[in-house]
Amino acid sequence: MGSASFFGMLAGVYHWFPKMFGRMMDAKLGYLHFWLTFVGVYLIFFPLHYIGIAGFPRRYYSWTNFDVFNTFADLNTFVTIAALVVMAAQFIFLFNFFYSMFKGRIAPANPWHSNTLEWTTPIHPEHGNWPGAIPTVYRWPYDYSKPGAEEDFIPQYVPFSQTMESNLPHENDLIALEKEDEGIVIDESESQ
Repeated sequence: MGSASFFGMLAGVYHWFPKMFGRMMDAKLGYLHFWLTFVGVYLIFFPLHYIGIAGFPRRYYSWTNFDVFNTFADLNTFVTIAALVVMAAQFIFLFNFFYSMFKGRIAPANPWHSNTLEWTTPIHPEHGNWPGAIPTVYRWPYDYSKPGAEEDFIPQYVPFSQTMESNLPHENDLIALEKEDEGIVIDESESQ
């Protein structure tokens, strides 16, 4: 597993944890875990890259018999210590994960101020994910920092008729379609 996919997997756990368990993971432990892992990975792989370029063999059982490689003994010791620190940081993550499942702060419905619909479902959804009708999607999922908006984000289920102060000209044209189609808006220019 590459480091990018490892970090992506950990980021996914932190992101979806509130939806999975209804609680937040501890932010301070999360930052400690991130920085120890992030810096530790670079403290492992930059020295290994350097000694690889210098000609150090990768698959020797023991390189101590060759005097030319003994100059890298201290660097190999440093890499080993960095790897142990990164391994210890994963125990911080595991502690944070299991502790937060039971003792973490109760998560709000939308802790990340996301615009997308998955954050409108209850923590423990019923059959079909939403109690009642599925929310209608009026806008694209990236309405962040719109000039004139009251908040920094506008969820997808908010009709354009409720955000007149921040609508763009073409969005005002969609208000008539909202009323005609009872909330089902199809933008034909996007489907082409």
